[in-house]
Amino acid sequence: MHFSCVKSKETGGNCCLFKAGRARVLFFLFILLIQPLFADASKDSLINAISTRRGLPRIDARLQYVYELRRSDPEIAEREAVIALEEAQSLKNRDREARTFYYLGMICHYDGRSDSAVIFLQNAESLYREAGDHENLSKVLSLLGTAYLSTTGNQEQAIIYYNESLNEARKVSDHNTMAIVYSQLSNIFRMNGSYQQSIEFIYKAREHYEMVGFTEGIAWINYSIGRIYNTMGLYDEAEKLFLQGLEMYRSLPENYNSLTGKAICMDELGIAYLELGNIQKAREYNAGAAGIYRTQRGGGFGISNSLKYLARIEFVEGNVDESLRQLGKSLRIKKRINDRLGLPGVYLLYGEILSSRGQDTAAIDSLLIGLYHADNNNQKTLMIHLNRQLARIFEAREQFDKAFQYQYQQLAIMDSIYESRATRGMTQLESLYKQQAQEEVIRELEHESVIKDLKLSRELAVQHLLMIILLLVLIFAFFILRLYLVNRKINSALEDQRKKLQELNATKDKFFSIIAHDLKSPFNSIIGFSTLMERYGKAEDFEKMKEFSRHIKSVSTQTFKLLENLLDWARSQTGQIHFNPRELDIEASIQNALDLLSPLAQRKQIGILTEAAPIKLRADENMLHTILQNLISNAIKYSRHGSTIIVAARDLGKNIMIAVRDEGIGMGPDLAEHIFEIGESGSRPGTDKEEGTGLGLIICREFVEKHGGNIRVESEPGKGSNFIVVLPK
Repeated sequence: MHFSCVKSKETGGNCCLFKAGRARVLFFLFILLIQPLFADASKDSLINAISTRRGLPRIDARLQYVYELRRSDPEIAEREAVIALEEAQSLKNRDREARTFYYLGMICHYDGRSDSAVIFLQNAESLYREAGDHENLSKVLSLLGTAYLSTTGNQEQAIIYYNESLNEARKVSDHNTMAIVYSQLSNIFRMNGSYQQSIEFIYKAREHYEMVGFTEGIAWINYSIGRIYNTMGLYDEAEKLFLQGLEMYRSLPENYNSLTGKAICMDELGIAYLELGNIQKAREYNAGAAGIYRTQRGGGFGISNSLKYLARIEFVEGNVDESLRQLGKSLRIKKRINDRLGLPGVYLLYGEILSSRGQDTAAIDSLLIGLYHADNNNQKTLMIHLNRQLARIFEAREQFDKAFQYQYQQLAIMDSIYESRATRGMTQLESLYKQQAQEEVIRELEHESVIKDLKLSRELAVQHLLMIILLLVLIFAFFILRLYLVNRKINSALEDQRKKLQELNATKDKFFSIIAHDLKSPFNSIIGFSTLMERYGKAEDFEKMKEFSRHIKSVSTQTFKLLENLLDWARSQTGQIHFNPRELDIEASIQNALDLLSPLAQRKQIGILTEAAPIKLRADENMLHTILQNLISNAIKYSRHGSTIIVAARDLGKNIMIAVRDEGIGMGPDLAEHIFEIGESGSRPGTDKEEGTGLGLIICREFVEKHGGNIRVESEPGKGSNFIVVLPK
């Protein structure tokens, strides 16, 4: 940092520093220079205290040391925390034991190990609840909700933790914790597409941060509101808020939190500028965010997001191969750190990129995986985008039944969002809204008490106010309970009828719209060809009439199939991949797959031998068919003319082994190691230059793991490959 002169605001020119000003600047520089020394001295002091003290003072010193290292050096922090835990348990000190579990939960959460964090935080929760420590319990519950959401994507359970955290924080007026919880709830609403409620909760968070004058928290609020605007497509408004947040983070002392704040603002600014068409600024801010994340310990979450945003920038600029490479890196990191909430966005971008290259099959596979994860996480906004992209692809392929199926899913999710109780349907969210109403009542009563204090003595006013509040609460609770008991059955019945009627109306409207759209075109074709037949009949051109009659027959057959599909669709109303295992015969399943693929094998003069007995297993029929079809078609693709493929199935007791072995070109160990990973395996041309997507084996692995099994490959270059699947029976 360099200070040479200061520009005077009054004169607008350069001026020399006054003596007092120079002294202040020199003192500021001195503080900056010696600050690291004080930090090191503080750590040295704690290390000295740990080695010289005994009993509770040593545990306290060790825990303070753990807290200071929780982000910068999690390995040392975790090691010291384990020692502190053993010491606290040996002294039977429940307070230190609880604090140690809390710090261990922090360390694991910041280090990307949210599953371990949940276990430690639940132990801390139990101890603080036993001790009645409302302040620390509220903090543990808040972090527990965030860690649980990161690990499982279960919004309902996370909201339960946040709800309890708010209750405990209110008891001790912990505004900082309340602000954190409201911010997290706002993010859940944003993911569900409920932007109005999201903004309501983020401003609640701002109120609490302002009460305690927490500048870093207010900077976070600016970022959060900007993120909501980004999701809504209001990029100009988002840009302003991200710049404000970035400026506030830059004004704070440089530490892990302020650096992370700057990085997340830069990431989102990159997205906003990309959508506004300013590619140069998008790249600048993306690179700045990535640079910060790389300097941080446990920055995998941020790096994976920056790589995903960079992939989108490359895609917009037409660098498709580079875009896929960056996206593959992002996906690997997200899987490593178990970022379940981030997976759907990556698969959505994969689908968009692959679709733009005309690789529709690969795009559909990727989008279905993304839809599976988004559905598990209840990320409704992403579910809308994934269904919309699937509908577009199937429409372009003229598979209108599937296109309208996914379009229906998209509209159904959008309808659920914009219904008055769409995101408030969960009991936990209902209770949160009731609590907001109760807070407003309490504030009004407090205001009334201030007015009464001016007229009456302090003692009498407080007594009367407490009596009034108690009476109001009792009356309110009595009437609510009475109303609830009387109307519970009636409301439940009415709600069931309303939902059934709504579903029937939606099905009817959708069914009629599809019939009107899809049947109009084939009937136009039939009418047109019939007209031509009439014309050529008069001219006695029988060859043309035969040709037109064949067209009429083809269109009529397709239309009949469409009607059958529409009727099936109207009965089933299903459009997602469900895991429905039932008892199957593996020999029959293999034969079904071979029946479809035999023409491909005959074209290359490839013989297919089966070594399968009629073994029974419980499996999803569609998924098993997809696994077998992908593995056998893959073997045909890479087999030489005149070679042989062996499809075998063996009974292993509790498991069944399926093997597909070919005599094709094989692969080296580097490719075999990554063959089941997106972004790594790629796709090689077959022996007849057949093109592929590289995602077929990824889908195989997903479906095999869904059954609780595993898949691997044994291969050598030039000696063929053997794909082995083990499934539980």
